Amino acid sequence: MGTATHWGRDFDPDELARLETRMWKAYYRRQPARLFALLVRAVRAQAGLSWPRSVWVSLLLTRAAAGFARSTADYERFAPDIGRAYRAMRLPAHVDVEAVARHELRWWVVRREIGLAAGQAAGESITDLYATLYDVPRESVAEAGRLRGRAAEVRDRGATDDPDGPRAAGSAYRPEVARLLRDSYRSLKRAIDRTPGGA
Repeated sequence: MGTATHWGRDFDPDELARLETRMWKAYYRRQPARLFALLVRAVRAQAGLSWPRSVWVSLLLTRAAAGFARSTADYERFAPDIGRAYRAMRLPAHVDVEAVARHELRWWVVRREIGLAAGQAAGESITDLYATLYDVPRESVAEAGRLRGRAAEVRDRGATDDPDGPRAAGSAYRPEVARLLRDSYRSLKRAIDRTPGGA
């Protein structure tokens, strides 16, 4: 994983984008086992954790995500699992783990509450998540947040308009989602590589 000072900086942005594209597909198809397997790989790729710790973190996040997918209210009840997951990632001591967890849950909720026009608001919440998680200036990760939020909106609009339904292959919109996620993670990697210190 490297030193704690440089937590989570040694990731392959293209690999993370590929994994997240597949995770979104598994999530919306209500495939928790597949989501979990992909999340284990993504957590290990981004945070550099051991396999056992990646499994534990992914169990917590999958449980939160699966419960959130079925819920329509009282979203705060998923915050404890998200917080435990981030604490298990062994973030540097100066990182506010509770704030990171709040920002993570917030961008889930924004998409649920605003709906198809949630891209900008989701991007703002993701930017807050990145700034807190990596302890970097907010403006340095704003583009990464914006692009990931945009990817979420493209996915949601595309799935809504897909004549084959939201759980179909999504060939009309999935390539654009994959491109936006790739550009987002590349932007995030550039931003944290340019910022000395931080998490």
